[in-house]
Amino acid sequence: MSQIKTITAMSAYAMAGNTPLVVQPMIVGAMVDLRGFTERQAGIVAAVELTGLTLGILCLIGAIGRFRRSSFALLAVTAIVAANVATCFVSHFQWVLPLRFLSGVGAASAFCISSSLASSSPKPEHSFAIVNAISIAYSGVLTLLSPFILQAHGLPGIMLTLSFITLLALLVIPWIPPQVISVRPSGVTERTAKVPWSIPLPIFALLAMMLLLYTGHGAIWAFQERIGIADGLTEHAVGKWIGMSMLLWGVGGSLLARLLSLSLGRIVPQLISLGASCIAVLLLVFGSTPFAFATSSGLIALSWFYGLPYQMGLLAAHDPKGRAALAGTMMSTAGMAAGPGIAAFLLVGHAHWPIGVFAGVCYLCALAIAVPSARGVARMGNPHAA
Repeated sequence: MSQIKTITAMSAYAMAGNTPLVVQPMIVGAMVDLRGFTERQAGIVAAVELTGLTLGILCLIGAIGRFRRSSFALLAVTAIVAANVATCFVSHFQWVLPLRFLSGVGAASAFCISSSLASSSPKPEHSFAIVNAISIAYSGVLTLLSPFILQAHGLPGIMLTLSFITLLALLVIPWIPPQVISVRPSGVTERTAKVPWSIPLPIFALLAMMLLLYTGHGAIWAFQERIGIADGLTEHAVGKWIGMSMLLWGVGGSLLARLLSLSLGRIVPQLISLGASCIAVLLLVFGSTPFAFATSSGLIALSWFYGLPYQMGLLAAHDPKGRAALAGTMMSTAGMAAGPGIAAFLLVGHAHWPIGVFAGVCYLCALAIAVPSARGVARMGNPHAA
């Protein structure tokens, strides 16, 4: 029973931590249609919120072993709810930015709780798999519902819905296991607390791969709803296709990776995942039809969540202690923050093709790093690595 309570608490704060991402395409669209922001301004808002998430993780991850998890839980809920409620009453671009940054910091606090609980569980891989599946399903369901919420209650409806879901996480604070409070974060020693330039070159290359990969993901994800609208779809149709893509193809991609494991090695999954991502984004921005949008949305979700376990697996192969994988998570959030901001400045009028080309280049560069990295893992003596 205690394990079920821990998984529930872990999932609740994983959902809270995903607030900057869960319906980001719909929020970007609402800021344009309902608040009068330009697409560039809406993209900057998305980038600022994810910057708050990235910097929040950077500042808080080292403190998770020094303070009680319940303190992080209260910080997460307070920051997210306060930012979301205040956003309902603010319409000026310059005031929205600090509020969304605050939301990102709160999400970082929630993310630290979820990661800490999963890492300290008896079977971390099992815990991460459950949290990942719940997060994808949560994103898919809320994306399906968000057009109806926006139509009935506007942007405040979405913000208050996210606030209500986050407030429910307060109920599971008693279920968060206590941890040993120490002056140094768990797992950090004099050896591991080295300066950044001591990172081995293979791990540094893989961290660059994660940054490139998620910069491409972030650029597309933030503007996916706008691209669908430009293709002639309604808001409800866009929400349906993105939501169903997450629920069916996203979850399906995760299950496929778990089913196949390393039966195809590590190189082939990288070719499939990153190659499919490149094709998907080009189809998204050059297809210009509802069918192309639906097809590319499904392919994006499939390639994204099918490839993620293998990309994190390369990091884990170089560092079984998990430090490299944690750094990879940091780089992924940094990429998701950078992507919308870069995409916002690549817009040419209402044309979105530069965003797709930019994302495709990111994927190809990531692939150029991933393939030799997978070969390097094979040379390390793992017979199944390649």
